[in-house]
Amino acid sequence: MKKLLVVLLALAMALAMVPAMAENEDITIVMIGQQLGNVVFLDAEKGMNAAGADLGVTVEWQSPLRAEAELQNEIMLNLLSRGDVDGIAISCTTGDALMASINAALDAGIQVVCYDVDSPTSNREYYIGTENYKAGYTCGEYMIDLYKDSGLEAVRVAVLAGIPGADDIEARIRGFKDAIEGTNIEIVYTFACNDNVDEAVEGVEAYSRANGEECDAWFMAGGWPYTVDVTAMPNTNEWKLADPNHKIVTVDIFPETTPAFFDAGVLDVAVGQNFYNMGYDCVDTLVKLIKGEAVDAPFDETLNAKFINTGVQIATIEDYKEVLGQ
Repeated sequence: MKKLLVVLLALAMALAMVPAMAENEDITIVMIGQQLGNVVFLDAEKGMNAAGADLGVTVEWQSPLRAEAELQNEIMLNLLSRGDVDGIAISCTTGDALMASINAALDAGIQVVCYDVDSPTSNREYYIGTENYKAGYTCGEYMIDLYKDSGLEAVRVAVLAGIPGADDIEARIRGFKDAIEGTNIEIVYTFACNDNVDEAVEGVEAYSRANGEECDAWFMAGGWPYTVDVTAMPNTNEWKLADPNHKIVTVDIFPETTPAFFDAGVLDVAVGQNFYNMGYDCVDTLVKLIKGEAVDAPFDETLNAKFINTGVQIATIEDYKEVLGQ
């Protein structure tokens, strides 16, 4: 009898979901990444697809060939002209440059949220992603801890940045700087890779090869160099292993590649973002907004937005196997 009741209850719940799923069939949501093929966004696309399937909505992934605001603006204008798009989630190459397109979409009745990289000057209400300032600050705290017993009078840090002016990277670097303020740690070099993996690897390699003696540590404000095989950075690896006081702290974890860097002893700390959650939460939030339902998201004054925090994962060379489930 109990089994029958359980079966009937499950059937009733399933039938109750059918009208809701059917109601969502006419909803179309588009997520825009910064660059086609950028591995950072692979998990975001997976999360988007999972949410689309769970909620019964049509989802699309679109990204430009290059990480340029002009190309993202073209995508936004094309979506506006289609007439069948109900919601857009965008990771902005630079927030100010996408402001007009975002506002135009909102004015046209399309719900828009920002994820990963925000457009704080636009009229969007929601930002979904990482607390970027806090992520950078956390990296700074780990850097301080790594050097607490080093005996060095000064710790010289090189910084890898992404697209100049991008809100997420600027916030992480600002957080890192605030964390190390008043310590013996100082930034001596900053290199912007324009969110390009090849430029990141080449730039870090060139500096490590030519200026390794003038640098004690790297802070990677984004994990572009860790999307490739560990053998792709021989100069940096050699520099890292040459001195126990050489340290590397990075934002981003990539389950397929990051563990190899820990295995080789050429990475100390990684603060990973949850892109899968970004993709899923973008679709879930947009569906609620489109249907006029409430979204549980507190207002963050520093972001000037209602903020949905997708969380971080921190791995160190001591605990990475446990943290990353190896």
